[in-house]
Amino acid sequence: MTTEIELERSGVSQELFKLGAGRVKAMEYAPGQVVHQASDPADRFYLIESGEIRLYDVLNDGTARLLDIFGPQDWLGSAVLGNLPTYGKRAQAMTPAVLWAMPATDVRAILAEHPSLAVQIIERVSQQLEQAWSEASRLVSDDCRQRLIQTLLRFSTSPAAQASEDGVVLRITHKQLAQAVGAARETISVCLTELRRQNIVRTGRNQLKFDPRRLEQIAA
Repeated sequence: MTTEIELERSGVSQELFKLGAGRVKAMEYAPGQVVHQASDPADRFYLIESGEIRLYDVLNDGTARLLDIFGPQDWLGSAVLGNLPTYGKRAQAMTPAVLWAMPATDVRAILAEHPSLAVQIIERVSQQLEQAWSEASRLVSDDCRQRLIQTLLRFSTSPAAQASEDGVVLRITHKQLAQAVGAARETISVCLTELRRQNIVRTGRNQLKFDPRRLEQIAA
């Protein structure tokens, strides 16, 4: 099992979880297992040690929209930082995963006692918020093809992507990609077909192959 020394590799979260080392708990998840539902009380803050976790926005009709893909050194549970009553999003393991969980009360107590750490956390959350706003604005200003390209670029550096000789292999279904782009699955299929005909993207079973550098040129 993970040691405290291994926790010290965890970037902006390292000091927080080091300070609360006596109060954190390692939790293991199997593929498909839910870490937290949208309606669950926001009572734990998570640091991902290993595995892939996907975050979904759950709509009133029960459908879900893929928001982001997280991996080692990322955190889950930003609702804890905002002192919100529930998580508001569903987090689900896609591979075997190990997460470190810290009680929400301990997180807020540590941040209150260490303002410099609180500032680092605020900076990180603010960056994520600005990114989310930019992506939301593209839903109005960009066409589906451009939003698809931007989503592929964003996920090309996520735990769902693996490097290959000619770019990356992204493990994602058309349905999940449509959720992330904010478009109908049929529309995404049409856009992918166009990119495939141009030899920009290659499709396989639940995966896409592409060169991020070429997509960046197209996006520019």
